Amino acid sequence: MSETTEATERAARRLLIDYTRDIARSDEDPALIVDRTMTGDVVWMTDGNALTRDQLIAHAAPARKNVTASEVLIDELLVDGSGFAARCRLVAEHRTLGAVRMDWILMGEVADDGRVRRIHQLARSA
Repeated sequence: MSETTEATERAARRLLIDYTRDIARSDEDPALIVDRTMTGDVVWMTDGNALTRDQLIAHAAPARKNVTASEVLIDELLVDGSGFAARCRLVAEHRTLGAVRMDWILMGEVADDGRVRRIHQLARSA
């Protein structure tokens, strides 16, 4: 496995597992979490809606208010150079909705510095 491919796999796992957990459950400043994981010019497309860095940071407040537990399970992760694709599940406990499960399919690109630069995601409630 090439150095680039290994760095891309680490970045994808950091995004899917650490970022998702920390943005919803950590007391750390959300801007630090986003900046550690993604480039400043990141664009995260979810079901056709573009989210910028600032919108990703703003998403932390409602997530932290409502999510009491969460876990991302990676079913498949494919990596090729600086690109990756994943099929995974978010399993969460929501304060008012109870158990929530989302299935995700996403593709991403990792910058030379090891942070995610682009994400295209499709999500559905399971």
